[in-house]
Amino acid sequence: MDSVDVLRVEFLEAKLGDFKLGPVSLKAKENEIVALLGSSGCGKTLLLRAIAGLQEPSGGKVFIAGKDATALSPNERNIAFVFQNDAIFPHLDTFENVAFPLRLRKDKEAEGKVVKKAQELDGLSDYLDKLPEKLPAGIRKLTAIARETVRNFELILMDEPFERLDRKIRNEMRTLVKKLLMVLGRCVVIVLNDPEDAMAVADRVYVMKKGSFIASGNPVELYANPPSIEVMEIFSPLGVNRIENIVFRPEDVEIAEDGEEIEIIHSSPYDSKKALCNVIFRAQPAVMLLPLKAISAKKGKVKLRRVFKEE
Repeated sequence: MDSVDVLRVEFLEAKLGDFKLGPVSLKAKENEIVALLGSSGCGKTLLLRAIAGLQEPSGGKVFIAGKDATALSPNERNIAFVFQNDAIFPHLDTFENVAFPLRLRKDKEAEGKVVKKAQELDGLSDYLDKLPEKLPAGIRKLTAIARETVRNFELILMDEPFERLDRKIRNEMRTLVKKLLMVLGRCVVIVLNDPEDAMAVADRVYVMKKGSFIASGNPVELYANPPSIEVMEIFSPLGVNRIENIVFRPEDVEIAEDGEEIEIIHSSPYDSKKALCNVIFRAQPAVMLLPLKAISAKKGKVKLRRVFKEE
């Protein structure tokens, strides 16, 4: 095994009820952030739990830092696991929540390590004396991350850390988490539902569907050049259009004088420059992301930048 491969999963299989994961294989290197991306129910969290030792595999191997960890308990795997629901203790303030794993180990430097960790996470220092019920959603998430990363570990596993956060906090959390993970310089495997999160945070992504990997690579490259309709759909939070025998995303259009005619039926602002529009295209309804300056005429011409043809 290459010394920089912190995690190696070989032909891993697991079952949960009638759902079957795998066999799947993946690698994650030191200083690399690897995302598991796919819709809910595709097996991302099950795979993460199998890597962590929280789900017994039915086949395959898990290697962490060069050691066969398949039969090891979660505590023996030397990992940090940030759960989706944060799992922080409601009766402890932020300081003691972060210090908890150090207290268990009777670490004499616990106080200093907590203060240092809080400084790494912008804003957390201001909430060290607050109970979880008094914390904003973003600070609760930072508390959970700080508690798991305040001690030594080989690998960080994160289960949908940006879920249930509003758009503004979500964008802030992406920046904070990316910054923290870069400072830590550790191997990270993170479960995500949103391709925008993957493109903002991950170095590499494994795209999942029905318990299997259907693509892997740089998330920005996969978004720009999806290898299949399935990957295009997963990388389109706005959905896809199916017109005649072609499939395209709402954002894969541009205004062009020599393009095809559209009629804009309804529009609503998407951001400061674009609007999400319901249009008629080739005599069928479609959704397109168009420049705000182009929607006032209610008609226009567009070209499709990227399409797939269905057989």
